[in-house]
Amino acid sequence: MKRMIIKEIKLVSFLEEKAKKVTFHPNITVIRGDNHTGKSSLIKSIYWTFGADPKDLHPKWKNANVISLVKFSLDGKTYSILRKDRFFAVFDDEMNVIDTFNGITNGIGPFIAQLFNYKLVLNNSKGESLIPPPAYFLLPFYIDQDISWNKNWESFDRLSQFSNWRNDVVNYHTGIRPNEYYEINAAIRNYKKEISALENERKISSNFISKISNQIKEEVVAIDTVQFKKEIDELLSLYDVLNKKGSKLKQKILELENHKIHIEQQIKVVNSTISELKDDFEFAMEQTDSVECPTCGNIYENSFAERFAIAKDEDTCKDLLLSLNSDFKKIVESIQSEYKIYDKNNHEQEKIRGILSKKQGAVKLKDIILNEGKREMNLLMEEEISSLNNEIYNNEQQIEDLKEELKEFEDKKRQKEIRTKYFNLMQSNLMKLEVLTMSEKSYKTITSKIAETGSGKPRALLAYYFSILEVMKEFSTSVFCPIVIDSPNQQDQEKANLDKMLDFIIEKKPEGSQLILGLVEMNDISFEGKTLILNEKHSLLGKSDYPTISVEIKDLLEKCE
Repeated sequence: MKRMIIKEIKLVSFLEEKAKKVTFHPNITVIRGDNHTGKSSLIKSIYWTFGADPKDLHPKWKNANVISLVKFSLDGKTYSILRKDRFFAVFDDEMNVIDTFNGITNGIGPFIAQLFNYKLVLNNSKGESLIPPPAYFLLPFYIDQDISWNKNWESFDRLSQFSNWRNDVVNYHTGIRPNEYYEINAAIRNYKKEISALENERKISSNFISKISNQIKEEVVAIDTVQFKKEIDELLSLYDVLNKKGSKLKQKILELENHKIHIEQQIKVVNSTISELKDDFEFAMEQTDSVECPTCGNIYENSFAERFAIAKDEDTCKDLLLSLNSDFKKIVESIQSEYKIYDKNNHEQEKIRGILSKKQGAVKLKDIILNEGKREMNLLMEEEISSLNNEIYNNEQQIEDLKEELKEFEDKKRQKEIRTKYFNLMQSNLMKLEVLTMSEKSYKTITSKIAETGSGKPRALLAYYFSILEVMKEFSTSVFCPIVIDSPNQQDQEKANLDKMLDFIIEKKPEGSQLILGLVEMNDISFEGKTLILNEKHSLLGKSDYPTISVEIKDLLEKCE
């Protein structure tokens, strides 16, 4: 069985400019501190980093916007996970980014499930089968001071997002329905989805065949389709040639029309220039040999040479006008010629369309083509349906084989063995913790909601939690995570009972597991591990660790950008 060990946690608040680093012993770490020293905030932050939100976080802790970084090992391989609000990043042992996520259910959740080999699948309120968030996988390992000493399987927040999750989660963790059960069921679901998709395809094909069959005309069955196909191929080939020719003719006509417009514009410009030159020449002829400038008053010579230059410009423009008018006439003739060719081409296309509509006897050529096409399509659809039927059958056989495999994990004898193991452990643990008045009915089933009153309730719940953990150790196929317990001294336990609880926790810790235990006070209890003492009230984070940790966290966040 794989196990996870939490090595250290680093916490930083850039808002308060404070930080904290805590290293954990691979066996037992006791976090001891009076109330309001931040003990619970530290403990809650461990699994919060993995995306499992506790039900209650202190408002002051929330307002500090704490970023957490947990280093852990999984089956001997080291990872680190960083959480900043709803952002997560996972790093390898050299602090290279493996992946980043926004959100839990559709973000870090599936990654954690894959990394930890959690195959559990639950149905949400819409009936959709989903991999649940990390909270459902970490539930048996976390005993919260606010909720867990009153209700079992309630340590984390927002568990109700899945309907009827409790029995599935208990059965999964205790091995009644192990990973293999959910892997096989996942495969069955995939085959059923495939069958559903294939059946939809088959239905569409069947409906298509039905419509096509109704449209096939029996009176055209005997027509020689080979001859019609040959004729159609020839006609379509000719039609394609004419169609391409028509496109080229349209393009040429468009170019000629554009050139015609261009010449018309040039003619207008030349006519305008001739008119202006004529006016200038008449003005010059009317003047004396000298002309006074109306602007500056200077006198200029009105010579014959100047009058001749004006007349010469006018002659040049008239020559140009004659040339342009000639070009214009040629363009108009070209356009008319191209239109005649275009109209003839269209006429040829119309003739072909007429032939395509021609009847041979009472049947149109296009009916023959359509009818044969429908018959061919009908055959293709029938072949497709046959292929779909084979695929559906093969998938159904796969499901039957998987159901046979599933029987091994639904074995009543094995399930009874697990439930009996739990029941015997529960009886033994209740005796050790001196919970003697609790009725057997209250804890008989492995999914029981522990109902006890007074100071006996925390001890009864502790007996239940460790009964489940011991069953998990023997029968579960998923990762065994660190056991995190916060403040077992609930409901004013007498000293003798509290000592029994602490001795029980140390003694009954499953072999090879890690324990992180939060206490207000601890008597002479010997254990292999370390004790962390928190002294400062209302301030878990401190100034001394901030310079180093803040730089490290900033560097990691930059790597994620």
